[in-house]
Amino acid sequence: MEGFVADFGAARLLDPDSSNQTVVVGTLGYIAPELAYNINVNEKCDVYSFGVLALETLGGKHPGDLLSLINYSNGKGATLESIFDKRLPYPTDDGLIEMEILRVYDVAVTCICMDPTSRPTMRNVS
Repeated sequence: MEGFVADFGAARLLDPDSSNQTVVVGTLGYIAPELAYNINVNEKCDVYSFGVLALETLGGKHPGDLLSLINYSNGKGATLESIFDKRLPYPTDDGLIEMEILRVYDVAVTCICMDPTSRPTMRNVS
């Protein structure tokens, strides 16, 4: 079984008779913060949404206010206990899974950087 994430790249609706963006749409909390003051939708907006989704997957809930805290601290000092969904069994291997989870967290933190130019490309994320 292989999972797919949909809706990335669908953050704008175009008027059928125009090549100009007319409306920005998206779920609050998942759309990039720069869209609040700029309608320049690009790949970096999708990267931001991916980062939010990755954090939600790790933590088991939408990160909400945690997004601001993560950006403020640059994501430093996170431990597996502080980010991992408590409903899931804790990894008990030799530390390899823990390292991979923390790596996903680090990538997600770079994806939600407030400055879009500092976010990685999806090619680099994958």
